[in-house]
Amino acid sequence: MSVEQLFIYPIKSCGGIKVEEALVTKYGLALPLNPDIVDRRWMIIKDGRFQSQRVRPRMALIQPSFVKDGLCLRAPNMPELYVPVNPLPDEVVHCYCWKYPILGLRYGDHVSHWLRTFFETEDNLDLVVFDYKQFEGRQCKNSSDPNSARDGDVSVYHDMGPINLCSTKSLYDLNTRMEKKIKLNNFRSNIFVTNVTEPYAEDCWREIEIGKVKLTWIAACIRCLLPTVDQETGIKDPNQEPLKTLKTYRLKPIPYDVSPLFGINMAPTDENSIGAIIRVGDLVQVKTEELDFWSKNDSVLS
Repeated sequence: MSVEQLFIYPIKSCGGIKVEEALVTKYGLALPLNPDIVDRRWMIIKDGRFQSQRVRPRMALIQPSFVKDGLCLRAPNMPELYVPVNPLPDEVVHCYCWKYPILGLRYGDHVSHWLRTFFETEDNLDLVVFDYKQFEGRQCKNSSDPNSARDGDVSVYHDMGPINLCSTKSLYDLNTRMEKKIKLNNFRSNIFVTNVTEPYAEDCWREIEIGKVKLTWIAACIRCLLPTVDQETGIKDPNQEPLKTLKTYRLKPIPYDVSPLFGINMAPTDENSIGAIIRVGDLVQVKTEELDFWSKNDSVLS
């Protein structure tokens, strides 16, 4: 097995950037040449609460790119917008990612105006960035979703863990069950693994090695409406696919209730993995598995 593709999504729920290598940090994957550019370090908020493609599917059309000391945002019929990371803005804002409080630094009114213009709304929209020096990340174990996160497993503006992984074999299997095929980026994972023997084998992976990096399982990835958004058009599928199909065969009611599973959330296993590089083509080795994951009916994860 090996790494087929790597993605970094600098802004939560906006376009991703395909990379050939990524730096592992405790907060997620980062750009090796500029470690300040970290996955889901930025977030769009409305009155302090996070926004996502679930309610604003056109967020998929905001495409960041890496530039010196920051990001350049592009969107249809909009001027380019430069978002600096050096220096950072200085206005501290109290935000919520789901129901969890977290801090951010707010960019200026010109950024808010750009967002309102693109979304054609008068809503109070802002862009915030997480400051690792000032703020504390979210403890993954405090999530209300089932998880096995350890002390020290942290994320920023992610839904759950700092790194999301799935196999291309799982996507191919899903596509055999649907008339309209979907792409890898519908699931917005960071790491896509190829040459896996069976689809959904990653469900059972508890510790893996990718090159010199060790990653530990935090939780199965619970899927919602977001993968129904076409990442190239910003339009939701009218039939709620692939969610509808996933619900026919990817439900584990205890403890995940009515949400289907696709992919896994992971975190660096130890300090030795932080600062290491993952590259496309790197060998993926499974060190620990929980082969009875689907047959167990645990109400509480151990």
